[in-house]
Amino acid sequence: RQIRRRRRFMTGTAGMAYAQARIQSRYGSRADAAVWLKLQNIHDLGSYLQTAQQTPLRHWILGISATHSSHEIELTLRQKYRSHIDEVANWVPASWRKPLCWIKRLAELPILQYLAAGNKPLDWMVLDVDLGNFTSDDPAARLQAMREAGCSALVEAWLRDGYMLEGWIREWNRVRPKSKITDAGFTHLEKQIHQLIHTQLHQQNDILLTDYENAFNTFRRLFRQYAFQPAGVCAYLAIVAIDLHRIRGDLMQRLHFPDNQNLAEGLFV
Repeated sequence: RQIRRRRRFMTGTAGMAYAQARIQSRYGSRADAAVWLKLQNIHDLGSYLQTAQQTPLRHWILGISATHSSHEIELTLRQKYRSHIDEVANWVPASWRKPLCWIKRLAELPILQYLAAGNKPLDWMVLDVDLGNFTSDDPAARLQAMREAGCSALVEAWLRDGYMLEGWIREWNRVRPKSKITDAGFTHLEKQIHQLIHTQLHQQNDILLTDYENAFNTFRRLFRQYAFQPAGVCAYLAIVAIDLHRIRGDLMQRLHFPDNQNLAEGLFV
């Protein structure tokens, strides 16, 4: 039994080392402060997209044009993030693939709560293959569809206290492998995720540039502190989400308010 445990540990360690190498390469090719500053000074959407295609952001904005609606932009960015999670999940040991894919629902929590509350779905939500089944006119049918899609923990948390995050965390801790080694960092990570999601769900004003920077600095520290561990992989995915939210804010500002240079950048609708 000890030999089997040691073998599983070594396999997992090797798998995380491979994932870390791939992730470190992607992390190192992120847009730096100079890129964001350059883009910040471009107020025309078409020019912004054209310039961004010549930067490390190219992958994320490829396929988006100045003629796209806000709904098309929302849908494209969310699909790109989900695809990247799937990509990263293929780098890690098999036992961590399902937990990483559950992170997709974490990114969607504000939308799921919006729909669970019976609010009118936006067009891009209806068209989204991962969300469209939750847009029925009947709120009860929406909750049932969420259950059938594997989100029962979220629904139960919503019905209990109107807040899905605790349900997400409970399911996360149920599906992820546990050990003294792999548990390292998750207490810190969950605390920061709770704080970030709570801000997104409850803050009335748009989230400002300083919020992006503060969130990035926090997850960057966790990414470095827990390198070669699953918590570091999750911190990296949080950093990517922050980058995409920032891109989203930039695009929406230039789409809807091209003449307002000081408009705050929001994370969610």
